[in-house]
Amino acid sequence: MAITNKITVTGHRGAAGLAPENTLAAIQLALDLGVDRIEIDVQQTKDNQIIVLHDRTLRRTTTGMGFVKQKTYEEILKHSAGYKFNKYYIKEKVPTLEQVIDLINGRAELLIETKYSFMYYPNIERHLINIIKTKNAKTWCKVISFNDRALFRIHKLDKEIRLGKLFVGKHANLPLSFDKGVNLKPLRRYDFVDEIIVKHVYATQLIIDKVHELGKELHVWTVNDSETIEKLVERGVDGIISDYPNLLMKYKK
Repeated sequence: MAITNKITVTGHRGAAGLAPENTLAAIQLALDLGVDRIEIDVQQTKDNQIIVLHDRTLRRTTTGMGFVKQKTYEEILKHSAGYKFNKYYIKEKVPTLEQVIDLINGRAELLIETKYSFMYYPNIERHLINIIKTKNAKTWCKVISFNDRALFRIHKLDKEIRLGKLFVGKHANLPLSFDKGVNLKPLRRYDFVDEIIVKHVYATQLIIDKVHELGKELHVWTVNDSETIEKLVERGVDGIISDYPNLLMKYKK
């Protein structure tokens, strides 16, 4: 069957199913596969370095322990960021955002997810903006977040920074409800974002159509099986985020 719909392919935390997440190795692998975009997560160290790591602690993905905000980057570099995935990657370290930007160098779009605002990491929004500007990467970097405080602050500080809004789905504390249709009024609060990103199980036809009516793209996270990928492509999502971007390449625009 011919594939009529084409999508934007995003590697999740690089290519997190194929190499240790959020490492330069995973990002290089995603680039080698030819993805359109790469999604990463950022945290901030005690010495105000923006590093690429999903959790606010080192425990799950590295050989270290403790909260990132209580560690200097030099301390974090003492630990492996790849050993727990596979001993082959023992030399992988937690990279900085600057290192990731240098590696990608515009060859793919970079989605930078910040989970916390200045309320947890002092001035993180300003630090993110400064890095993107210093690297002349505004055209191919985009900041995404579940955290409204972070998104609105970045937009206030620099309206040229491209943004995306993440949603889980139906949640008491989130403004988008999927149980009885789409609540459009909260979505209009995000008129300054390029895209809406939802958990794939909530990507109904209604939501896809309504987001498109607002002139925005609808992307989904995180899809790792071929059957679900095919259904979402047929439904008309604009893009899919996956730990296994190799499964998506035949749908690539």
